[in-house]
Amino acid sequence: MQIILREITKKDWDFILTLRNNSFTDTFFEQKKPIEKNEHYQYMEKQNSNPNFHQWIATDGDVDVAYVRILDEDVSIMVDKKFQAKGIGTIILNLLEDKALRLGIKKLKATVMIGNESSKKIFLKNNYALTMCFYEKILSN
Repeated sequence: MQIILREITKKDWDFILTLRNNSFTDTFFEQKKPIEKNEHYQYMEKQNSNPNFHQWIATDGDVDVAYVRILDEDVSIMVDKKFQAKGIGTIILNLLEDKALRLGIKKLKATVMIGNESSKKIFLKNNYALTMCFYEKILSN
């Protein structure tokens, strides 16, 4: 499978929404429940004008396999479940790093949930260093 990254179009937004809602339970820090289509579309519209937001669809030319983005320096990769555990995440990460260099981005980071072992494995395998742990507590009355 020859993977390339192509620019996002509005036609891709539903694919991205599906990936987000299929993956949020154990992999996303901010998203705690399925996101509604209108909320997702508002987010995508807002990011269209953000000069620090870069996004692509990973495809083999026939099938879209993943969504990848850089927001500021933060990397996010969402691989369709049927294409996971096949080395595609590493291929995508390498392609993303090439795109980042061409954009003048000098550093990338990944915020990974504690239990997201597959993401940890991809980043460690590709020479990303664990540089910080942070703790949080949600306060309530």
